Amino acid sequence: MLIMLISTLAHAQAPRKVKMTLPVVALTTAPVYLAEAKGYFAQEGLSVELNVTGGGGPDIKALIAGDVDFTYTASDQVMLPWQEGKRLVMVMGVIPRALINWAMHKDVAQAKGITEKSPLADKLKALRGLTIGSTQPGSLTANLAAYTLRKAGLVPQQDANVIPVGSGLTWLAALEQRKVDVALMSPPLPDTAVARGFAILLIDNARGEDPALAEFLQQVFVTRPDVIQKDPELVRKLVRALLRANQWALAAKPEEIADALQPSMGATPRDALMTGIKATVPAYSRDGRITERALKAAADVMEVAGILKKRPMLADVATNDFLPK
Repeated sequence: MLIMLISTLAHAQAPRKVKMTLPVVALTTAPVYLAEAKGYFAQEGLSVELNVTGGGGPDIKALIAGDVDFTYTASDQVMLPWQEGKRLVMVMGVIPRALINWAMHKDVAQAKGITEKSPLADKLKALRGLTIGSTQPGSLTANLAAYTLRKAGLVPQQDANVIPVGSGLTWLAALEQRKVDVALMSPPLPDTAVARGFAILLIDNARGEDPALAEFLQQVFVTRPDVIQKDPELVRKLVRALLRANQWALAAKPEEIADALQPSMGATPRDALMTGIKATVPAYSRDGRITERALKAAADVMEVAGILKKRPMLADVATNDFLPK
């Protein structure tokens, strides 16, 4: 009887396994890693298996296919399937500001006469004739590249080419080896390229260089309607853990955040990681709410980029019902 009781208790206390996709390992996805490192998932009785897909697109496809029940991704990856009749639901706004930065190879910057202090308008004009690296076709980096080019009066794939280069070390190698002239990515990769001495920070959206992107629904936590209907308490637990991670990071010192992220971002130089933390963490949402204004800003970018033909209302793609009251 005692053995059976111990076995029953152990089974009851075993953490529930949950599968989640992420587009990249970056400071924009760091709340997930912080929720793991600080034990917030475990305190909710969850064991989260993370699958990094190397850019936006494959992450959301896995969710739609039912291979995973959750993804932490960019809001454009939810709006695009919606306009095709595939509804997903954003249940938390994790980062309500654009944090995708541009890094330009220093030789290209010198040839174009561009520095980090050049006016934004001059930087945009300098993109003509360049090859621009995004993570994946259809990812937020690719969509923001198209938006920025059109904003500069340039035609993507005609006046400047946008090509996929992946994320992580492949992103860095593509820029360092001049396979691309400039590349977009969330911190700390652009900061790492600068720290290694082969690039300048061309457009610093994390610090609000493009005012049009000051309020922008970037990173969101997403699931399917059937998951919400079947297991709403699981959704609440995950949202609660991610919100605690955001709130901890907002109150913590940069050094503490860097220590917590070291296992997942150990390849990033400490100084680049610290620079990225200081630029990105203040943009983390304290309450997780998704607003009409932030959604509109994200939709505006997609419209200018030429990829959004139908605008969703907030209730079409999001809910704040799973946030703590």
